[in-house]
Amino acid sequence: MELTLSWDLIVIVFFAVVVAYSFIVGKDESVKIIVASYIAIVAVQAFGNLLTLLFGGAEPIMGLPGWGLDRDILSIVKLILFVATIIALSIQGGLTIEYERDIGGFWDPLLTALFGFSTAGLLLSALLTYIAGRPLLDTQLASAPLLSPLLAQSTLVQAMVDWQDLWFCLPAILLLIVGFLSSPRRS
Repeated sequence: MELTLSWDLIVIVFFAVVVAYSFIVGKDESVKIIVASYIAIVAVQAFGNLLTLLFGGAEPIMGLPGWGLDRDILSIVKLILFVATIIALSIQGGLTIEYERDIGGFWDPLLTALFGFSTAGLLLSALLTYIAGRPLLDTQLASAPLLSPLLAQSTLVQAMVDWQDLWFCLPAILLLIVGFLSSPRRS
């Protein structure tokens, strides 16, 4: 049996690792990671925009002769900052998630798996956006030159890009559903 490394395999492994991690940390910590991810996505995008304003673009505010902000460098900075922000917010962000009422039974493992799956989609969509050097939820993400090789080699990466709106909203939809199901019933 010959195993070749492909982008499809990387996407599958990424999803599997995030879902497995969700089972390791549990449902409440998985929700904490989702919240930290949303905060990190917005913060890193804003930070990248500030860096572009200060050091890049046509008229940079702090432009130094011979020094500019390359798109590749900005993408790498955003990727590193994204991962660091999620970790920092998850560990030291002061977020505590605990549902008032457990749904219990069959539903808890299913919800944990769904949280993991939606988190993987959210994280991978954000990473692809940062790699492409495009704004969040850009409708032209598929035309980004840096993503062209990935899209040509992987149907799963293509699906991630095509359905980016779903991946960005799915965790929030799940949080709302679980919030309604976990709220105490009023008599």
